[in-house]
Parts: sequence; structure tokens; C-alpha cells
Amino acid sequence: MNTPGREEQINTLEQALVRAHQVKRQEAPHFSSEWAQAVMRDVRRQASREPPSSEVSRVIWRAAAVVAVVSTLLVGSVLAWTAGHGDDDFLVLLTMATADSSFSALLAGEP
Repeated sequence: MNTPGREEQINTLEQALVRAHQVKRQEAPHFSSEWAQAVMRDVRRQASREPPSSEVSRVIWRAAAVVAVVSTLLVGSVLAWTAGHGDDDFLVLLTMATADSSFSALLAGEP
């Protein structure tokens, strides 16, 4: 499935990777230690101004836990409510069946 256009793209990509690998071999420029310390001081100063992202993620996880608990309680209460109503329907049918004399006679084995 190699088409001429696809082969050109592959060759272009291969040449770009070779050039990137050659550039990587070159040494990084040398900076003075004062300059590096000034940069690190600026980075630390900016980091102290921003709110830590861990606090934000902690709030999100707490909210997710609360939502999970509330939804579990809601689903459980709905299931319990529907199960309770199903039993009531059976009890109503049983009461009606026993109140009817023909059905109770049938249950007793009488013709």
C-alpha cells in the first residue's frame, strides 16, 4: 500500500528525525551560574504565587466521592422502595384470593 506520496512523506519524516538526532548530539550552550540561579529564583517565586494544583485535585476527588455516596444512597433507596411495593402487591393479591370463597375452597382442595 505504499504510494509515491506516502513514500515521500516517509522520506521527509526520516530526514527530519536524522536532523533532530544530529542536533541533539551538539552540546547545550553554557550559561553563567549567576544566570542559572536567577532563573531558578524566578521560577520559585512564580511557583509560590500560584495555588498548588494538588489542592484543586483534592477538592475534585472529594466532590466526586460525595456524589458517589449520594447516588449510591439514592439508588439504594429507590430499589428498597420498589421492592417494598412489590411485596405489597403480592399481599393484596393474597388477601383478595383468601377473601374469595371460591378461591379459598380451591386452595383447600374442595371441588
